[in-house]
Amino acid sequence: MRTVLSRLHPAAALVYLAGILIMAALNRHPWMTCTQLICLGAIYLYYERRPGKVVPFVGIILLSAVLNGVFVQRGSTAVVTAGDRLVTAEALLYGGNAGILLVNVLFLFYLWNRCFRQEHWIYLLGSFFPKLGVVFSMAMGLIPRYKDQAKKFMDARKSLYRESLLRRAMTVTPMELTWAFESSMDQLDSMNARGYGMGKRSHFHLFRFRKKDGWFLGTALCLFLINLYGYWKFYSHFYFYPVIRWESIGIPDLFFIACVGIQILFPVMFKEGGSHVSD
Repeated sequence: MRTVLSRLHPAAALVYLAGILIMAALNRHPWMTCTQLICLGAIYLYYERRPGKVVPFVGIILLSAVLNGVFVQRGSTAVVTAGDRLVTAEALLYGGNAGILLVNVLFLFYLWNRCFRQEHWIYLLGSFFPKLGVVFSMAMGLIPRYKDQAKKFMDARKSLYRESLLRRAMTVTPMELTWAFESSMDQLDSMNARGYGMGKRSHFHLFRFRKKDGWFLGTALCLFLINLYGYWKFYSHFYFYPVIRWESIGIPDLFFIACVGIQILFPVMFKEGGSHVSD
């Protein structure tokens, strides 16, 4: 799946990822959020190959359900009563569903980070907003670089001195800031030497919009519009309070559940051709 998205034209990959993000942010119906959780969780496990990596995400869902159940006094189906505190099933389910929404977004951004690289952003933004493209690409790589450098500083201090973690962090912080300023000055000198800011610059890329990119973009857009219609027509009015009213699942529900799953897993079904860029 990563290979398919990496070899697609950036516009097609962006439409696919943005469509999933919009649906993950809009949907509140448990059938849809759970379908998204299963599909995105399967993609996450495919990359990580370790089931234990999903334990923190399960903890987020459970913690969200418990906290909402304890602090939100809404709902009509009592589960636990402790003095004047009432924990309802509706509050627990609402909190759990909110936790699922958060985990879905985290899974999606994990996929986005793996498949949508800096050159994709530079290509999409550089033609129309060259300065924004440069700033955005630098910002995307800023945090990983500083994180890796801080880890190197921490490991070096740990091997040289026996000190507490707090003291080590306090010592490494000014070192990291000094390195960041020096690195920024070096990058500024390098950009000045290459002529940034002296006029309109051309940029080289290997991306080419092909017929398969058009098919992928069109299909991803159609799936997004179908799911958006299903949300607007059937699932936007679902509510948890004061009582959850479940209706029996019907053919339209099965259809839209299948569409949500296909929208997320579509790159797995898509046959890739030649690559745009070398991996």
